[in-house]
Amino acid sequence: MRYIIPFLLVFPLAASAVTLDSWLNFTTGGDSLSPQLGTLDIGGLLQGNGWGVLLQEKHVSMDTTGVVDRVLNSYSRTDLDISIQAGPVRINPDLVWTVDLGDDEPELVLPVQGGIAYREGSLRPGLGIEAQVSENLKFFADGFYWSRDIVHEDGSDLGWTDTRFSGGATWDSPWIASLTVAGLTHNTVADYIDYDNTWNRYDVSVALHPSTLPRNMYVTGEVTYSVYDGRDFLDAEIADRLTSRVRLMQMGIIPSISVNTIFESSVDFDGETVRNACTALESRLVWRFLRDREVPSAVILSGRLTRSSIRTEKAGIFSRINIYRGLSLLAEAEARVTPTSVAGAGPDRQRYVFGPGLEYQFGNRARIWGIVEQERTDLTRNENWWRIRSGLEFYPGTVSF
Repeated sequence: MRYIIPFLLVFPLAASAVTLDSWLNFTTGGDSLSPQLGTLDIGGLLQGNGWGVLLQEKHVSMDTTGVVDRVLNSYSRTDLDISIQAGPVRINPDLVWTVDLGDDEPELVLPVQGGIAYREGSLRPGLGIEAQVSENLKFFADGFYWSRDIVHEDGSDLGWTDTRFSGGATWDSPWIASLTVAGLTHNTVADYIDYDNTWNRYDVSVALHPSTLPRNMYVTGEVTYSVYDGRDFLDAEIADRLTSRVRLMQMGIIPSISVNTIFESSVDFDGETVRNACTALESRLVWRFLRDREVPSAVILSGRLTRSSIRTEKAGIFSRINIYRGLSLLAEAEARVTPTSVAGAGPDRQRYVFGPGLEYQFGNRARIWGIVEQERTDLTRNENWWRIRSGLEFYPGTVSF
């Protein structure tokens, strides 16, 4: 019923030609710690002249044997997104409904020493409006409301709601830069613990996006300064923040090789104290070969490094080598360094994962794959175990009415 009503609301708009695109993505797997892992993502996009309706349904299942404590996050999410274009104005209402599943819902630590609570779901309607008033000036505004189903450890409902409103304008200059000025206000109320908090944010952002550079290079950059007014869940003043982001892409350093590199940095200004909030560097190199085959082969090298209150490192390689028609041989290897809270394991956890797999592609409509992985993790002692992952992707194509 919840799918039929939104469809009937927008069906009168379908006076002109209508197209439908749909997809299905299913992954599953498991190991000795979590035997039943799975994700189902199914959706469709219905489009007409000046309007569109996007409906997505996602179901995530996670479990644990209790050998190692894990944060479980099994949930079902329905996302309905409607877009209507009327001249220079675009109206975008949407609705997100989330239901947390399982006996052990995600655990939350409440603000103002309110104890422990358990998340069971939420309903979030929203509305966005965007107006292109001239060739280089755009105004935008949106609002969201969250009704969260959160239960206190004593069994009482918290009466938790969130409200957010934001708006701003973007000016695209005649040069290679754009300027955005925006503001946001967010209010959180939890009646059961007498919590009512509002904070505001004011942003000024400058973005650079040159159109042409030599040697097939593409560079974008953005700097945003955010001024905060309010306090966080720990009842501390929220620091102002300077965020910068640079992205460099180069296609065809040599034929069939491309590189994508992203650098991000956030600096907090807390009164007279200046501190680095987060720094991240990520790079990805793709080498494509055997392009004349039904499925081109590729090797992907990737790495990511972050520094904040915690440190994370990741490096990996993935390859797809086409063997015959749609059949390809897969191989992957990955190394990670992440924080851990396992007693006696030290501050960091080192993980090494590798394994082979097979994939078969049925043109552009479907793909099925499976990988057998071995993981080695350094905790209080070295742990080794096997994992199986598999998936199915299905794209029926575009249907016109």
